[in-house]
Amino acid sequence: MKIHDIEARMRGKFGDLPLKRDETGVTGASWSIAVPIGDLRDAATEFNAAGFFLESITALDFEDTFELVYHFNCFEPGSRAVVRVLCGHDQVPPSICDIFRGAAWLEREVHDFFGITFSGNVDMRALLLPEDADYYPLRKTFGKVGAYHKREVIYG
Repeated sequence: MKIHDIEARMRGKFGDLPLKRDETGVTGASWSIAVPIGDLRDAATEFNAAGFFLESITALDFEDTFELVYHFNCFEPGSRAVVRVLCGHDQVPPSICDIFRGAAWLEREVHDFFGITFSGNVDMRALLLPEDADYYPLRKTFGKVGAYHKREVIYG
């Protein structure tokens, strides 16, 4: 199965990083791995070479950082995997739109809702919000949200 191949690739490339399995199926992914922001493109390249497609990109806004969440999948049952990338509020993550063409739209959506700009994506126009929007509705600082926590509080 491709999920075992990509797991072996990830362990070979990022052996020192923890790979978290989900045997229960609660998360909808077989496993997840947290990679440094500088290794995101390497991880995406490995998934592409293994025959996976990019399913979604989203972000989580914590008091001290963003967490970018990339879902990769292939056309085999139980083959969804997650790559998590911590990204400081002042950091600019690299785009993977040259590796997965559909990432351009997904990165624009993340930019619309969180204000994260991806280096290498030349089309960061508003996708879903009005062109003149000067707010990012999924940031915890938007509106009157009082649930702004550090990442450790949520994940332990």
